[in-house]
Amino acid sequence: MKLKLLFPVLSFMIISILGCKKEPVIKPDTIQPEYQLPQGNHPYDHKILDFYNKYGTYILYKFSSKDFRWNITDDILYVADQGDQDYVEQSLDVLDKKLFSFYNEGFLKLTLPYKILLSSRIRVVKLPDTLATPIPAISTFSHFTFGQTSRRFSQLTDQELVDLKTDMHVAYWQQAINTKKMELPPSFAAATDYSMVMEFNKNQYGVFHYSNGMNATDDFLGYIAAIVTHTAEELENAVFTLDNDPEGRFRFKYNMITNYYKVKYNVDLQAIGNSK
Repeated sequence: MKLKLLFPVLSFMIISILGCKKEPVIKPDTIQPEYQLPQGNHPYDHKILDFYNKYGTYILYKFSSKDFRWNITDDILYVADQGDQDYVEQSLDVLDKKLFSFYNEGFLKLTLPYKILLSSRIRVVKLPDTLATPIPAISTFSHFTFGQTSRRFSQLTDQELVDLKTDMHVAYWQQAINTKKMELPPSFAAATDYSMVMEFNKNQYGVFHYSNGMNATDDFLGYIAAIVTHTAEELENAVFTLDNDPEGRFRFKYNMITNYYKVKYNVDLQAIGNSK
């Protein structure tokens, strides 16, 4: 009787031991990075690699049309030429002094895009291509592109340099807001009924640039453009006047924006405009 009980016990033990045999470790496939750095062997490639290691953002001067044009679901209506490698160092210097230097390290880590493209020329797609005045900077959900990586930068007029600075900051904020890396001030959208805004009454609502179907982000980017382009004194004398701001909406929304980012992120937007 005891032998009959012993055989089932031994069988169970053998099955348990075999069942506990270690399975081979499954190793996941190695995912290769989408881009390889450095892209060349210039002295500035080390700066680009250091920037990636610090912020996790690719800076590319070699890129494809797909890298630039593809915007989540479709192509954007712009084209961009690859940057002139002789002017990449110059472009890195411009980006550092005219854009990155105004934002602290924590803010940059929070808001930098996946990739920054250095282009020698950005333009709107037109048939035929008119080679119209290039666009200084542009952004999509996946990138920010600087469009003056060429010898043309040294030929820009003072006004074109101002426009370049403005476009860089607007494009930077646009990608940060659209990708939800950065939020609008909590009460900003509620401060304006955009269904009531028209070209003839935009000042009454404190709107710099009216467009059909505009929303709070469009309005906000208008403020970024105005703030980074003008000194505080210029805004006081040209924007916050009784004639231009009869309801005090420009001043109200300006204070809302500048105070919010200064308090929460230690970013002084007006310092950008004051840095002429």
